[in-house]
Amino acid sequence: MDKDKFLQTGLLEQYVLGLTDEEENETVEAYADAYPEIKQEIQTMRSALDEYAQQYAVMPPKELKKRVMKSLDGEAKQDGSLRSGGRSSFSRVFSGVAIVLLGILGVLAASFYKGKTAAQEQYHALEAEFQRFKEDCASEKARLQQTQHIYAFMNAPKTLVVPLGGTAMEPEARAIAYYNAESQKAYINTSNLPAPPKGKTYQLWADVEGEMISMGVIEQQPEPQPVQYVDHAESLNITLEPEGGSEEPTVELLLANGLIG
Repeated sequence: MDKDKFLQTGLLEQYVLGLTDEEENETVEAYADAYPEIKQEIQTMRSALDEYAQQYAVMPPKELKKRVMKSLDGEAKQDGSLRSGGRSSFSRVFSGVAIVLLGILGVLAASFYKGKTAAQEQYHALEAEFQRFKEDCASEKARLQQTQHIYAFMNAPKTLVVPLGGTAMEPEARAIAYYNAESQKAYINTSNLPAPPKGKTYQLWADVEGEMISMGVIEQQPEPQPVQYVDHAESLNITLEPEGGSEEPTVELLLANGLIG
């Protein structure tokens, strides 16, 4: 049996509470010798049990004491007095005391086990919460690094800022593109575009010597988004297209455009 399976048997708790037989004692002690962490766990459990007993020790009510003594006295009278009844009488009295002590010990054991289980559950909950916090921090760090990268690109000396103004279809539409021939990258900020109608999407096009080349479908969102770079573009144009985009621009649905350079 490996260490983890041994810990799941419950022998360790029974050993600390003195409920194991000689063979089980030998088993626990062998594992304690082989694994220092098990020996440490035994010491920790004993300390916790002592502390718990001291903290929550409550004297039994007088009525309980009277009932126990009365019961023991009845046992003694049935078999003769304690002095004259011999070994049988003493054995019965001792058994009665042992039962009472075992009951008290059982209550302590159950309380200790319940407390330990609650502590383990709380530990696992805190561990899971900490893991989620680490993941959130990593995600936020990655997002921040990406934002810093974008704004560094937007402020690079070779990056051209291309304003796109509205057309007769949507005079108030506005967008800003960032175009860098040196790094062969482009971004667009669509925060000032109206939300597209249901079933429609925006698509960006580059005009290269009269040919409209798709730079990809774009979303209406607050953050700048990357688009496909097209070399030698003369202007940028946003059209309204069916969801998924089109192979050719719908010119009559031109929403905004702007010249490069």
